[in-house]
Amino acid sequence: MQIVPVESETLYARMGRIPSNQGRDWPTRNTLQAMTTLSNLITALIAVESSGNDQAIGDNGRALGPLQIHRGVVQDVNRITGSHYKHSEMTNRVAARAVCEAYLKAYGKGATTEQLARRWNGGPTGDRKSATEAYWAKVKKHLK
Repeated sequence: MQIVPVESETLYARMGRIPSNQGRDWPTRNTLQAMTTLSNLITALIAVESSGNDQAIGDNGRALGPLQIHRGVVQDVNRITGSHYKHSEMTNRVAARAVCEAYLKAYGKGATTEQLARRWNGGPTGDRKSATEAYWAKVKKHLK
C-alpha cells in the first residue's frame, strides 16, 4: 500500500466526514497564516504606538489606547462593519485590537505588511506617503 500525503480537507472528504469544499468551518492554512501575520503586525503596532500602554493618550488627547486610535478610525470601522465601538473604549486592548484588525482588513485587501502598517499610520493611502516610511522602519523592528 502506497501512502500519499494529502491536504487535511481532502483526507476528511475521502473519509466521508464532509463533502469536498463544502461545510468547511475551519480556517484554511492561508487564512491562519494571514491571521497570524495580522496579529503579529498589530502587536508590533502596539509596541510602536504606545510601548504597550493601554491607557496611553496622545496627539493632544485625540488618540487613545495601545494603538493610539483616533475617533475617525472608530467611525470608519463602525460604518464598514456595522459595529458600535466608542472612541472612549479604545483603552481596552481587546476592543482596540478588534478595531485595528477591522480597519486593516477593510483598507488592506491584498496589501503587504508594510502597506498595512503605513496605512495604519497615514490612513487608507498612507502607504503612498513618504511621511510613513520612518514609521514602517520602527514597526519592522518589532515584527516577529
